[in-house]
Parts: sequence; structure tokens; C-alpha cells
Amino acid sequence: MLAAACSSPRIATVDEDQEFRRASISADSILSAIPDYSLSLKTIEGKGKAIVSEPGNTERVTVYFSGNRQKSLVTIKNTLGIEGGQILSEGDSLLVYNKVDKIAHRISVRDDQMTSVQHLASVNILKMMNFVPQADRVKNVYESQDRYLLLLETGAEVFVDKNGFNVRRVDQPRSTGLPYSRIIYEAYGSIGGFNLPRRVTIFSADAQSKVALLIQSLEVNPGNLDLEIDLPNDVKFVTQ
Repeated sequence: MLAAACSSPRIATVDEDQEFRRASISADSILSAIPDYSLSLKTIEGKGKAIVSEPGNTERVTVYFSGNRQKSLVTIKNTLGIEGGQILSEGDSLLVYNKVDKIAHRISVRDDQMTSVQHLASVNILKMMNFVPQADRVKNVYESQDRYLLLLETGAEVFVDKNGFNVRRVDQPRSTGLPYSRIIYEAYGSIGGFNLPRRVTIFSADAQSKVALLIQSLEVNPGNLDLEIDLPNDVKFVTQ
């Protein structure tokens, strides 16, 4: 997707539509300026409206989310306010509870059959909201007129605003095996002293599906989060 190369002008992925050259600033300087709340932002809780787009289908849902740095819990309601289910992310796996059909199952975050909402839930919500690249993973640094581009050893691309040093986009190649191919961050604002995005769009690994989440309310560092799914006794637990 990107040539690793040299000092000649280069173009990033097509929809960036910008010319990138070797940067005049070091990776360490950029990384030190990116807001990093890994020590101070410990829990998060919020609500948002999401547009779920899959081939042949688009749906609007309400998403309730909460999480710490180990777990994330997402609850989905349809346009009528009916709760359809919950998804608990515990790192490498998801516990999916279909409340309507009274079925629960556990799947890997690398499962190719995941739905768009499951792709959103598979990424740790708190870490997604404050994505910070690891310094030892940065291979090359490029810049355009208004953005820096960090090219990681994995082939991932991280686009950072020159104004404010906010992460604007993260692209992951299929070779990483991650459940998403792209995350786009927009509408940054101050929330409880933290500069966080209010619009997040996440694309599936095959880029055929996406969830566009508009965050309506957000609480940082709430206490006593219940990050478990309370499954009723009559729920059928199915295996994949």
C-alpha cells in the first residue's frame, strides 16, 4: 500500500489525496506531542448513535459502551429502543449475547464472520479512544502540508494532525490479523481534561463493512463499572 522508500515525493492511500515527503521532525518529537493518557485515563463510559453499514444493509442503532484497559462492554438498542444484545470484549475473544433469540456464544476477535458491530466491540474502547503508537514500532516518518504519517514496522499507517497532534486515522494491513482495517477519528474536544474524539468510524478487516459512531455523552474515569454480561438461566450457549 505504501512504498517504504526514500526521499522522493510519495502519495499515501488514495483518499488522503495528499503528497507526503520525508519528515523534517523526528518520530520521538511527534510521539511526545501526541496526547497519551495511558496512566491517567483508566475507565470510560458513554452513549452514542451508530450507523452500521454492511453490503446490502444499513442500520441505525444506539450504542452504550463502557470499559477499562482490559475489558469493554457494548450494549446495542434498535431505533425503537429495544435492546438487541451485548458484546463483552476480553482481549482476544468476544462474548456475544443475542437477547432477542436468547443465544450466547464466544468468538475470536480474528473471526472472519464477525458483524460490523462486533468489529467495533472487538477493539478495546478505551485504547481506541486514545490510540498512541509505540515508539519502538515506528519505522519511517513522512509529512504533508498538514499531517504527519508514521509508518510502523507492521505496515500500519498512523496519520497525525500537525495542529494539535491528534491521531486522525489508523490503517492496519490484513497481515496483522487485526479485526479492523481502518479507524478514522474526528471532532476532537475536551472532556474532563482529556482531548478525545467525538466521532469514530471503524472499518472491518476486509473493508466491506463499517460502523460510524457519534458519541453523544461520555464520562471519563467513572468508578464501579460492571463489565460483565449477566446471562439468564434459559440462554442457550452455542459453540462456533
